[in-house]
Amino acid sequence: MKRQTRKVGVAGGFFNQLMGNNSTTPKVGEGATILMYSDRDAYEVIEVSADGDSCVIRSMNCKFVGSAYGDEQYEYKSNPNGYTMTIVWNARKGCWCHQTKRVDIIKSLSDRLYKEHGYNWGDHLPNGITYEELMEGDSDGVHTKLKIVDGVTKEYTELSKVSIIFGVMEQYRDPSF
Repeated sequence: MKRQTRKVGVAGGFFNQLMGNNSTTPKVGEGATILMYSDRDAYEVIEVSADGDSCVIRSMNCKFVGSAYGDEQYEYKSNPNGYTMTIVWNARKGCWCHQTKRVDIIKSLSDRLYKEHGYNWGDHLPNGITYEELMEGDSDGVHTKLKIVDGVTKEYTELSKVSIIFGVMEQYRDPSF
């Protein structure tokens, strides 16, 4: 059983802390709610792995239909172009995590070069490669990420803990803030 726990009474909205302690599982077509400090964001589950250890969720279009400030009522509409995120179960930590990928200089290489060259280690990459040559630019020429180059860079997976409840789709903005 996948049971995530959240410490109650430490920080954040009390109800979000309570709802964060659950053993819900993702199912395609059902809702999902990310629980933040005191707010909540509505998502829908659009994909679940065969083993149930990962899923893809997509943000909903939420329209406020309440009568006044503090009347937290929303209409939900699926958004095919909404923001998507991959959520994976981390058994070691006992929680769901937001999974992202990033390309970076190989950690052991950067550590070794830093020990040898100090703050100028980026000027001493293998095969005379410059840091600028590692950068990928977008159509405006803005460098956004690094390219994968054998022996210099690699793709890393990052996991950030997320408090989530599946089977419930709820948008909420805490009116007390």
